[in-house]
Amino acid sequence: MRFISTISTLVLSATLAAAQSSSSPAPPVSLYNPDFALVRSKVAAALTATGTCKFAPGGGSCPENAPCCSGAGYCGSDPAFCADNCQVTGSFASDSCWPLPMAVNLDDQFKDKARLIHIKDFTGYPTSADWVIDRSPGTREHAVIEDDKLVLKLNRVEKHPETGGGIGATVHSSRWMKYGTIEARFKTASNMPGTVSSFILISPISGDEIDFEVVGKDPSDMQTNFYYRVQPGNKVDYSHGVHVNVNLDTSLDYHTYRLDWTPTEMKWWFDGELKRTTLASEVVGSFPDTPMRIAFGIWDGGYGEKGTTEWAGANTSYEPNESREYQLSIDWVKITPMTPENATDPWPGAKYIKQMENGLNNGNSNGGIGNGGGNPNSGNSGNGNGVHGGGPVVGGDGGWMGGNAASGLHSARSVVVGGAVAIATVLATVLLA
Repeated sequence: MRFISTISTLVLSATLAAAQSSSSPAPPVSLYNPDFALVRSKVAAALTATGTCKFAPGGGSCPENAPCCSGAGYCGSDPAFCADNCQVTGSFASDSCWPLPMAVNLDDQFKDKARLIHIKDFTGYPTSADWVIDRSPGTREHAVIEDDKLVLKLNRVEKHPETGGGIGATVHSSRWMKYGTIEARFKTASNMPGTVSSFILISPISGDEIDFEVVGKDPSDMQTNFYYRVQPGNKVDYSHGVHVNVNLDTSLDYHTYRLDWTPTEMKWWFDGELKRTTLASEVVGSFPDTPMRIAFGIWDGGYGEKGTTEWAGANTSYEPNESREYQLSIDWVKITPMTPENATDPWPGAKYIKQMENGLNNGNSNGGIGNGGGNPNSGNSGNGNGVHGGGPVVGGDGGWMGGNAASGLHSARSVVVGGAVAIATVLATVLLA
């Protein structure tokens, strides 16, 4: 699943998905997953042609008391500016943006529903939740914890506004990991052509990714893949996909999927059996090596672009009478980072807590402290025209949270308070360190 930018006001990003082997037909140029909403870096939206923060007061880079240039080009000092797509270029200093919250050892049996939170309610602090539900169009909830399972749902009660297909869900970890092991026991939803179930590591900014995917037209086909630093507009290298026949229907029962990722190799496991190994020395120049988040996804590949439907299986069935629902059910997840975060200095660290306390963040009616902006209640967060720029995070970003899109489901104020402060990301210069 590969993330690329989109012009739609209904989603923040789209996802490329491919897992093709040499024995399969060549993959299409792009495979969109419109239900994924992880944020890609938008440097062009945040910075001027000379590389300064677009709406910094007086021009230039952000001032010391509001040091962080947000993904929409406004200056501030709280997570809305410093942790969500913060731009190192345009910020006051090279270390103004907050560091990534790195993974700790986690053995999650999904006993606590409060550890799953919607992105609009997530403050960005990883101690407040383990899992974050990404945005998707529509009004229904598609990811829940019930009966000690994390359940992701795909249905067509509401049609997807871009594809006309069903609407699914994506859940990502609140923390990032650079090397380690992820393991999960789950039952795929892939029992009908068009349905796609995924368990992946991904960085929405650097473009690195490591995948497990199962497509409903063949639920015994475990597709493994990886990508290296794919950015919007760049050519995607689909040559690393390998199909593994596990000789059973993965939608009928729970099975254990495991991925080991070290500086020297990647290993894909299924029910305790090693199915694939890729050495870094075999793929020099294309081995994923930046921090990534863990994510689960279910989406409808049966509608949309021709290449996607050919890969996933055309026209996913929701019969009888559009009432059928598909579920990806996750029993447990274990995350074992190679180097767990040091818990003695809680994220983002004393330096950045002080920076926030002493700085200006506001998120007020002038879009932080930047030029332009506008009233965060105006509901025009996608315009970014200096009059109705909305909140400091979304103004000028073409987001879908304002009143002019998605029927105002997420106002600009809700984005400032919760939604867009959620994804604790920094610019690729931090990711690539």
